[in-house]
Amino acid sequence: MAHPERTEGPTGTRRVGIVGAGQLARMLCEAASELGIETIVLAEREDDAATGVGSEIRIGSPRDPDALLGLARSCDVVTFDHELVDLHAIGFLEAQGLVVRPGAAALEVAVDKSIQRRRFAGWGLPVPAFCVLDGTVVDDLAALRSFADRIGAVPVVKAARGGYDGRGVVVASSIDDATAAVSAWRADGVHVVAEEPVAFRRELAALVARRPGGETAAWRTVETAQVGGVCREVRVPGVVDDVTASVAADLAGRVAEVTGVVGVLAVELFDTDEGLIVNEVAMRPHNSGHWTIEGATTSQFENHIRAVFDLPLGATDLVAAAIATVNVFGADHGGCADPLAAALAEPTAKVHLYGKASRPGRKLGHVTVIGDDPAGVAARAWHAAGALGTPGSDRAEVAT
Repeated sequence: MAHPERTEGPTGTRRVGIVGAGQLARMLCEAASELGIETIVLAEREDDAATGVGSEIRIGSPRDPDALLGLARSCDVVTFDHELVDLHAIGFLEAQGLVVRPGAAALEVAVDKSIQRRRFAGWGLPVPAFCVLDGTVVDDLAALRSFADRIGAVPVVKAARGGYDGRGVVVASSIDDATAAVSAWRADGVHVVAEEPVAFRRELAALVARRPGGETAAWRTVETAQVGGVCREVRVPGVVDDVTASVAADLAGRVAEVTGVVGVLAVELFDTDEGLIVNEVAMRPHNSGHWTIEGATTSQFENHIRAVFDLPLGATDLVAAAIATVNVFGADHGGCADPLAAALAEPTAKVHLYGKASRPGRKLGHVTVIGDDPAGVAARAWHAAGALGTPGSDRAEVAT
């Protein structure tokens, strides 16, 4: 599915390979196109979200070393749409002198929660109390119960690899339920992280872009709202005061520095009475940063492209006093004949749809509204998202 030959532009031809073809790859392709950069996308399926916008589409698995090698040899730099990757294969590409950003050494912190927690604790970064269950102790289940006794609570248990958007996470109501989840994972050879439950006031996200030489650019820290482990809404600045926002941005910058990540880094945080605690990290553009397309001078997608090519980073200033992004999820449209027309009837709404078939619970796009009044932009974003079938669109405020 390659496009015809193009005439080389005034700055020469740059090509970026993107592993994965979801909505993040789609928006990376759009940002790259504006800079005259060609995109070669490695997609698992011909109907993936990015297949309609990439300069060239290749069908293959992100875990296929041959597919990765072919991709890397066809472009200047390889980057990622997701973390479900084979670190050994990525390390092999780097050993061949091919450019992969972020590289395997940085990615292992995002790919494996057990490595992440141990590294972050060793670096003095704030994380919940945790216990890694990976067979290095005599009895993982006994270790789990001992950890529960130590923290005086039922631990949250997480598969060390492969989980996202609430998947691979069990918030158990009893130690027996937690033990059952751990037993099932360990029987399959899966490493598990048990964590102390965190009492938090709200969830925040801090995004930073980093170039290979260490230059960074950070966006305003935002407030997020999760439903079922999936982000439903982002408000900028939300209820995040300037001091907290600065502390969060500094923390994200510290994570970027110690991991050596190149590209966009997202750090999801719990805001607690004792301070900020790191929940998750992602080394790619992130759902909590979609608002930057309309709401910042430079979007997370453009700065990710700039960073992986080691180009100067763009400014990240807010362009409005209040910004709200609501994710669009598949649901019943209530008999609406033309949901898109109904959403666009809200003239201030910027609608982004990802080209996915609709089904209940599937993320299909997002809506962003910018303006001066926080409550007003949130209400308009929810109204447009609701017209597209998103449940909960009657909610006026995020619980904080």
